[in-house]
Amino acid sequence: MISLKNHCVSAKTIFVSIRFNIGDDRSFHYMDKTAILLPVICIMAILLAGCTASSPSQDGSTNVTSQTTVVTTIPVDNQTCTTDADCVPAQCCHPTRCVNPASITVCNFLCTASCEGPLDCGAGSCGCTNGRCSVVPAASSTKIPRTSLQLTASPQRYSPLMSSTVGVGIEVNASGFDPANALITWNATYGYFLSWGPADYTVKERGNPVTNHGEKLYWSFTEKPASTLEPVIITVTATDPAITRVLGSSAVTLGWDGDFVVMVKEIR
Repeated sequence: MISLKNHCVSAKTIFVSIRFNIGDDRSFHYMDKTAILLPVICIMAILLAGCTASSPSQDGSTNVTSQTTVVTTIPVDNQTCTTDADCVPAQCCHPTRCVNPASITVCNFLCTASCEGPLDCGAGSCGCTNGRCSVVPAASSTKIPRTSLQLTASPQRYSPLMSSTVGVGIEVNASGFDPANALITWNATYGYFLSWGPADYTVKERGNPVTNHGEKLYWSFTEKPASTLEPVIITVTATDPAITRVLGSSAVTLGWDGDFVVMVKEIR
């Protein structure tokens, strides 16, 4: 079989040969030349068109350009579920929604002891509703009130040498519960607590820690601390004695100004 390249070379040779033969023959009339050249030009056009076509590879195979398909990875919905066991709280502290366990992170820090979210203190739980994790309110028709506890402290600067007060007075301000029905626990990293009321205005040492029902206490000390670089932290926590639920917690931080003077630095 004659290759396409050989066809192209032969066609060019034939065209040149005919052109010169016809041109040199003076005996041909104009119409005869035209009748001969027209089919020759058509044949040459067909053969030359084949010369410009891409040739197959040497091994006889055909080169095919393939299209690359880009696959987009769609993140898995972190709220899909099948049963209630597939759903857990999304956040470590005071969670507000529920997700599947595959999307949660490790909790390595402490949370504040207060009821703030829809899942806190038995207000709700995580469940699977229509294939998605969601917060399921508690079955009880009684809404659990939101509770909190805040402290106030005065004076802002205190020394045992002062005659105007027996210590730093600390008062409990409760929200959502009655302190008289709660168990209030007082703790201090240094010093002790005193009670001093209008009943007889007698100062009574209560020690450290102390438990009462929210009555005002005073914090004081008698000896200088081992180090004044460490602040004194007073923590007050309220709990419901019936169900041992934490109702609220607050803390006062006292900083040292010398060996026998403290100042209120922060209340949170």
